Amino acid sequence: MLSDTARKLLMIMRHCSVHHGYMPTLEVFERKSGRTSEKIRAGLQELTENNYILWEFGKSPESAVVVEGWERTEDRPTSVSWGLDGGHIDY
Repeated sequence: MLSDTARKLLMIMRHCSVHHGYMPTLEVFERKSGRTSEKIRAGLQELTENNYILWEFGKSPESAVVVEGWERTEDRPTSVSWGLDGGHIDY
């Protein structure tokens, strides 16, 4: 299962590449995701390790290539239960 940051970055990358014909820059990621550059790089690394994108750490995000543009269904939890306070989630 992808982290929230990695999932959001993947959605941004897919949208930009399919609808606009370019791969987003670090500045575009910061603006659209609300994440810091460190968290963006960590999210890109997570996507690379899970084979969602091809990207070399240290290179610009524009050099990335999307391999799989959405999260795999087998990685998602099948059920979610909320705690009494509405804030605790057990998978």
